[in-house]
Amino acid sequence: MKPINLHDLSRFRGELMGIAMLVVMMFHVGFSRHDTFWFCVNRCGNVGVDMFLFLSGIGLWYAYQKAPSSGWGWLSLFYRRRFQRIYPAWLLLSSLYYIPLYIQGKFTLWQTIGNVLIGWRLWSGFVDEFWFIPMILAFYLVAPFYMKLIQRSTVWRWLPAVAMVFCVLLQYWKPLNASLGHLEILFSRVPIFLLGMNAGLWVKEERQLSADALWLLLLTFVLSLGVCVNFEDGLRGRFPLFLERMVYIPLSISALLLLCKAFCHAPQWVLKGLSFVGTVSLELYLVHVNFVLKYLRPYDLGYWLTLLLMTAIALVLAWLIHQLLSFMPWEKSRK
Repeated sequence: MKPINLHDLSRFRGELMGIAMLVVMMFHVGFSRHDTFWFCVNRCGNVGVDMFLFLSGIGLWYAYQKAPSSGWGWLSLFYRRRFQRIYPAWLLLSSLYYIPLYIQGKFTLWQTIGNVLIGWRLWSGFVDEFWFIPMILAFYLVAPFYMKLIQRSTVWRWLPAVAMVFCVLLQYWKPLNASLGHLEILFSRVPIFLLGMNAGLWVKEERQLSADALWLLLLTFVLSLGVCVNFEDGLRGRFPLFLERMVYIPLSISALLLLCKAFCHAPQWVLKGLSFVGTVSLELYLVHVNFVLKYLRPYDLGYWLTLLLMTAIALVLAWLIHQLLSFMPWEKSRK
C-alpha cells in the first residue's frame, strides 16, 4: 500500500466539497423514521458541515500564505476575497427568501434587514436553513488572527482542544449557557474549523502518513460512525447535541482522508461531477431547501425521488446563479 499524502486534501478539495454538499442535501430531505437509512443519513448527514469546515480551514491557510508578509494590508485583502465569494450570493438569495416573508407579515422591517444583512436569525437563537453562512462569515473574521498565532508559536495549535472544553462548559455552566447557549450549533463547530487551519501547513508541505495509517483511519471511521448511529438510532433527545458534534471531528477527518484514497482510483467522470458540485456548493446550499425542496415536499414522492429531483433542479439553479455572479465587477477583481 502507498503512503497517504495529505496534499490530496488540496488536490481533491473540489471533489470533497462536492461530497460534503451532497451529504448535507441528503440530510435535509428527511424521510421515515423507520427507514433503514434514517439514522445514517437523515441525522448523521450533519457531518457534511464539519467536512466542509475542515476543508475551508485548509483553504484559508493557503490564502493566508499567499498574503504579504509585512504590514496589515493583507488583512483587508483576505477579508475582501473571502466576502466577495460568499456575501453577494448570500445577499441575493437571503433577500429573495426573507423579503417575501416580510411582505407576508412574518418579520418586522428591522428583523428583515438584520436577516438579510447578517443572518440575524442565527444570532437571535433561531436556526433555519441559512444558518451556515453567517456562521462561516463570523469564522472568517477571526481566522486570520488564529493563523497569525499559530505561525508565531506552535503552542497555539492546541486551541481546538480548548474549544472542545468550552463546548462542555457552554452546555453545563448555567450562566454561560443562559447567555450563549443558543449559539451551541456555532461553538461546537469551532474545533473542526481550527483543526482545518492547523492541517493547512501539513497539506501544503505534502506531508505523508505511512501506509499503516489506513487501518487507523478505517478504525476511527467505523468507531465514530458507530457512535453516531447509536446516538441517532436509540438515544435521540437523551444527549446534548454538542456531544455528537465532537464525534463528528474524527468521523469527518477520517472520512475525508479515506475519500482521498478512493479518489486516487475513481473514474474521471466521477471526479469531474463531484468537482462541479463543489464549485457551486455555496449557491447549492442556499437554493436547495428554500427554493426547491420546499416545493417538492408536498408531493410526497418518497426519499430517493425527492432527492434526485431536488439535486437536479438545485444544480441547474446553482450553476445559473454562479454564472450570473461571475460577471459582477467584484468577482472579476477577486480573480
